[in-house]
Amino acid sequence: MKRTVMTLLAFTLLLAGASAQKVTVAKKGKAKVTLEDGQSLRHLDSLQLDSVYKYWDNVVTEHPKDEAAWRKLSEIEQEMVIYRLILYGKEKEAEQLHNKLNLLGRMSQAIPGTYTYYYAAYTSAFGHRSAYADSAIAVMPKDIPVDDYDQWAGYLMNKKDTLRLTKVLTQYYESGQYPASALQYDYNELQGMEKGGVYLGQTQGYILGKFILQFVLGVHKDKILCSEGNVKSHVKQMFESIGIPFSDEIYNSFKTSKQDDELFAIMRYIFEHSKRPVYLSASSRFLTKIPDDLKACLYNEGLTMRYSAKPYNNVAVKRRNVEQRYMMDYLVLQFHPEVKSFHTPKSSSSLAINYLVLLYDLMPYYKKHNAEQYARLNRIFTGIMSKLDGHGWSFPNSDKSYSVNYSNEGGPHYEFKEQIGFKRDPNDDEETYKRKRDEFFKNNTRVLIKTEPIE
Repeated sequence: MKRTVMTLLAFTLLLAGASAQKVTVAKKGKAKVTLEDGQSLRHLDSLQLDSVYKYWDNVVTEHPKDEAAWRKLSEIEQEMVIYRLILYGKEKEAEQLHNKLNLLGRMSQAIPGTYTYYYAAYTSAFGHRSAYADSAIAVMPKDIPVDDYDQWAGYLMNKKDTLRLTKVLTQYYESGQYPASALQYDYNELQGMEKGGVYLGQTQGYILGKFILQFVLGVHKDKILCSEGNVKSHVKQMFESIGIPFSDEIYNSFKTSKQDDELFAIMRYIFEHSKRPVYLSASSRFLTKIPDDLKACLYNEGLTMRYSAKPYNNVAVKRRNVEQRYMMDYLVLQFHPEVKSFHTPKSSSSLAINYLVLLYDLMPYYKKHNAEQYARLNRIFTGIMSKLDGHGWSFPNSDKSYSVNYSNEGGPHYEFKEQIGFKRDPNDDEETYKRKRDEFFKNNTRVLIKTEPIE
């Protein structure tokens, strides 16, 4: 029986954020230093960060009830205390700076009982985090940032508090901030699974949208959703959800000196002891690290990989999913405005590429045996690539790059290409450089995916 195992290319897309008002906070030489809503504080040096902090500190001093300003100030304090001190092992200095700034003490006087205060207290490096989380969720307004929803959903997932999780996810969904393309992709992943199957996500980000489908929209409620982890309480919870017995002896058998090896041992135990079919996302980067003996038992069924110790015709299942189960018309033409997401697992572009890479291997079969499905997939792939025309991707420590380009040669179509980088000889003149470059790319470019012309 033919079996295909495809590992998705690990693309990292840099998406541009929404435009925001700039606030001048400092000067460095002749260049102004600005801070935008959503702009990473990591790009600022220590002097710039101090200037930014002083600016927002002046704002809250003049407007002590301005929660947005307090929120900005707390984010800056986190950068100064957590990311620039604690993460580098300077806990004592971090605590001294935290106490000196006394931000939470000032907030408790200016905006006590507010969501902003509870949020800042929860995300602080110091304090009783759980109590503040519960208080923040209790008074959560409807206009909170998307990252807050992700944070509270993750907190409630860990607590298995389905009542409050449903409330938070309902508000998240109704806010319109969860990308529609991500929900559609989540839906299709679950659509391809067998009834009662276990979906084992690499992180909570892989299952959050699926919980929205279950708890808010009421679909695929039979599927068991878990995220990988090796903490004892998490493993116990995961085993109980799947229906696998758990004990201290079993858990201790997973312990090794390497975290990845522990995770693989836990996954192996789940694969071998679950009475339910177990699936992984085919776009999980974890697949590249899985031991060969486990990888040999993972079968690609489209958007997911299913574990099976017994060989079977997974390609027939993949065709069934494409022909009968996956809903993919939205890839050709979307009527819902796409929500920008800085999280790669939710990015509309990265999800669209998943369909290309994971389903394109069906095209030779359909071209020979099913003209209707061949034309349908070609329309879908054309729709995807038309939105990515001109986009390019490269990877750290790699000389390869990828791009999607429109071509008229042989009829209008799109090509997804792989190229090897060209290094210029400093001794070459401009004409020689261009000639060598063009010749190099001609010999070192592969067309991985190509659509057919559509009239």
